[in-house]
Amino acid sequence: MQARGRGPRRAGARRVVAGSLAVLCAAAVAACGQRLPDHSPEELGGQGEITGDIRLSWWGSGTRNERTNAVADIFEADHPGVRVSRETADFGNYFKRLNVQGAGRNMPCVTQLQARTLGDFTARDVLLPLDPMIESGAIDVSDIPDAVLDTGRGADGKLYMLPTGAAYDALLVNETLAREADAPLPEPGYDWDDYIDFLSQAADGLPEGIPATSLRGGLPNFFIAYVQGLGEEMFSGDALGFSEELLIGYWEMWEEIRARGLANSPTANAEEPPSPEASYVASGDVLSDNRPGNALTPIQGTLDGQGQGHRMTSLPLPSGPAGSGNVLIASGLSIPRNCDNVPTAAAFIDFWANDPRSGDTYASDNGAVTNTTLLRRQLDDPDLPDLKKRELALYQRIVADDPPNVVYPPGYLAVFESAFTRAYQDVAFGHQTVPEAVDTFFAEANAGLAR
Repeated sequence: MQARGRGPRRAGARRVVAGSLAVLCAAAVAACGQRLPDHSPEELGGQGEITGDIRLSWWGSGTRNERTNAVADIFEADHPGVRVSRETADFGNYFKRLNVQGAGRNMPCVTQLQARTLGDFTARDVLLPLDPMIESGAIDVSDIPDAVLDTGRGADGKLYMLPTGAAYDALLVNETLAREADAPLPEPGYDWDDYIDFLSQAADGLPEGIPATSLRGGLPNFFIAYVQGLGEEMFSGDALGFSEELLIGYWEMWEEIRARGLANSPTANAEEPPSPEASYVASGDVLSDNRPGNALTPIQGTLDGQGQGHRMTSLPLPSGPAGSGNVLIASGLSIPRNCDNVPTAAAFIDFWANDPRSGDTYASDNGAVTNTTLLRRQLDDPDLPDLKKRELALYQRIVADDPPNVVYPPGYLAVFESAFTRAYQDVAFGHQTVPEAVDTFFAEANAGLAR
């Protein structure tokens, strides 16, 4: 796959690397012995000439690749002495490659990361803190809300990733089915009791065979919202921060939802296609579901294709006594310690985060743009599709509620999420009682996260 170029001379240098992981891994391992650059204080502050080569990596395909390349093209045009080499892959393969590159001290100078994976790299001390670059003015964060900026911090409080796109989970509801079932949508600030009341009222009026919700007791993001709404901690260092009793109560709540017939069956839930546009809520076979906020558009597109006139809407997740349970899942840009061109990398990150041309071009492709000025530009665009506007507006609403922040420990995706989902499946399929599954999960998660 070739990056968009301005002529044959530059095509090879600007190739988007998406080829054999084996080749990339071998190259990274070969670099394990190389010395890290000896950065001067000025370089650590992002100060210096903006010139030379940098590598840029991200995950994605299709339109996202086109938009990322376009942003890099603009930056190169602004800085004729700069060349941005590009590397991309799908999400899973991207992090497989990046983990090897991190071990080999061969990460791209501008590396896209996600808050849930940040701990995997801060724990190995392979990233430069961005705080000195912010203090020097090389990277401007004045238009990024503090609650959003904090999603890029490590356990030591330093900023290792500049958040550039913020995703969130939402309660997606088939508004048409809810109205026909005579079930008013939950009011702003609704809690978990209100949520269950909504499911119960809807179930009484829904057509037979259409449950009020998908069974989501094993969805980590839903549980995180529950914990945060209670004001409890998800993690304490590299261990779980909540109690076994809390998780027992949560899974018992979902078992009650299932026993009352408000959710679909564990078998149906396990067989659901993974993509939002093929989900049960997209086909009208379930009333509501917890889905990423940006799934609103593809889900509505599937419903539109059925020609039944159903309309989707999105709501924040339930709150709790401590307030909002919604957390932001930010993606952003980092600079590794092995980068030998920190000033140019810092300039690129600043450009991505703050330049209107960058915001207009990327158009919140990977979560809502975190810069409030660029976000307002998008919302004020008369050509912005209505569903995208609703997605971005809900993000604004969540940020206004000062969302809690979760610092994810190393191994979160590989250890916590898989163990959590598997343990609840054992409950739902009757293989373990709730207390037994909680004991199993705590033992597995704490042992895995502590490695």
